[in-house]
This record gives sequence, structure tokens and C-alpha cells, in this order.
Amino acid sequence: MFPVDSLKNNILCYHGPINIDIISFMGNYLKQHIETAAVNLGRIYKVFIELTQNVSYYSARQHDSKRSFGTGIGWFAIEEEGNVFLVRTGNFILKEHGPILEKNSREINALNEEELRELKRKTRGQASMRDIGAHIGLIQTGLISGNALNLTIDPIDDKYSFFTVTARINKL
Repeated sequence: MFPVDSLKNNILCYHGPINIDIISFMGNYLKQHIETAAVNLGRIYKVFIELTQNVSYYSARQHDSKRSFGTGIGWFAIEEEGNVFLVRTGNFILKEHGPILEKNSREINALNEEELRELKRKTRGQASMRDIGAHIGLIQTGLISGNALNLTIDPIDDKYSFFTVTARINKL
């Protein structure tokens, strides 16, 4: 499930339990060690935070830790490829969540910036009715990156699928 074939362009990668401590540490590392325009770095950092938080909170496989809440098991990678940076994450999801994520992705990818902002406002307004955090995170990722999201959902067994999302950030 981890994108081993892309390691040659890798800036940063990690596989294992992901919680706020790892996200914070790696986020600080990114800010200090990626050499690119400040606008690019800001977008990479924000997308990294959104996508890794989704893994920590919504991965179907959670690390049993008495010390921290939201420790999802998955992976992330940040790569540089030509004129873009790629921020990727992957984690297990319950099989029934796959169609919802695909629907959300199609919706996000079909909208322009203003329509995405409106969707984000509308979705936030529904927050009290259901758990929509991952959806807002994907909307925010689409807004920040300015590009379509690439999602793949690969069946694993009767209960789980593996969810991978890639955000492309154009270099300025």
C-alpha cells in the first residue's frame, strides 16, 4: 500500500501510527527543511496538516494508546515531481465509507474555488447533524491546492478498503 516506487522523488515519508505529536513534529520539520517559495511551503504545510489529521482521526485501524486520542495507522509522503509537489496519505477505511469518499471527491473536483468555499460553509453548517470532519478536510485540501484531488480506494477484504489521496500543489 505504501508507494515504494515513488521514493526517488521523496522529500519526506512515514508509515505507522499518526497522531498530533507526529503531525506537529513532521510539520515543523517541513517548514524548516523544504527549500521552495514561501507560498509553496505554506500550501504544502496546510495540505499536509489536513490530510494527516484525516488519517489520525478516521483511519479504520487505530493504534491503541492510552496517552493520546486519534492515533490512526497509515502513511504519508511528500514528493517533488517536476513542477509540482505531491502530498499523499493512505489508510484503511471501512468498506462502506468508500462510496461516500468517492462521491465527495467527485463533488469537490467538479467545483471551482467559489463553489468550494460555499460547499465548505454549507458542510460546516451541517456539522451538528453528522460527522463530516474528513469531508471538510478534503474540501479545504482542494481549496488550498487549487487542483483536483486524486483518490483511490482499493478493496482489501469484506470489511476494509485502502484509501489513498494525493493533492498536487503547483510550484510558483
